[in-house]
Amino acid sequence: METSLRYGTGEKQLLLHAKENFLLDSSFYLQVHGKLNTHTGEAHGVAQLKRKFYPELLTSLDVGAKFDSQFREFTYDIQGKKTLPVTDNGLLSVDLKGGYNFNPGSKQGKPRGVVELSYKVFNFTEDQDLKLKLGYNVVKQKPYFQIRENNWTLNSEVNGGWSIIYDL
Repeated sequence: METSLRYGTGEKQLLLHAKENFLLDSSFYLQVHGKLNTHTGEAHGVAQLKRKFYPELLTSLDVGAKFDSQFREFTYDIQGKKTLPVTDNGLLSVDLKGGYNFNPGSKQGKPRGVVELSYKVFNFTEDQDLKLKLGYNVVKQKPYFQIRENNWTLNSEVNGGWSIIYDL
């Protein structure tokens, strides 16, 4: 199980986050993740049933359905990712990510799309790896960056929004 502590300008309160993937067969899996607000005690969760398609063509293509307990809604989701290595060693790459979430109750959808330049630095210091991302959110039309060091992740958007994650 993946667990982390999260804090950012969106919630402005410390969250405990947990995520687990349950493999149902070679292409179907159930992903469950939830968060607990350490200040208010509120808990919310999301359960997603996904199927992977075309792993030889795309880095990932998932189609599925999810239920979000916070908004009490059931939605359908499709998301894809393609990684294009820029260097032979794969340390510098361009990632194309996109998706669409459709709510059958409101008959509305939410598109997603980002382009990221990702650079990995192994052994930045003796026991420290580093990953740098510079991205552009096509839907929101906003650039962002991410710095990830072993267990710590700092995300920042140009408008001043930020979040920090510590993986337990």
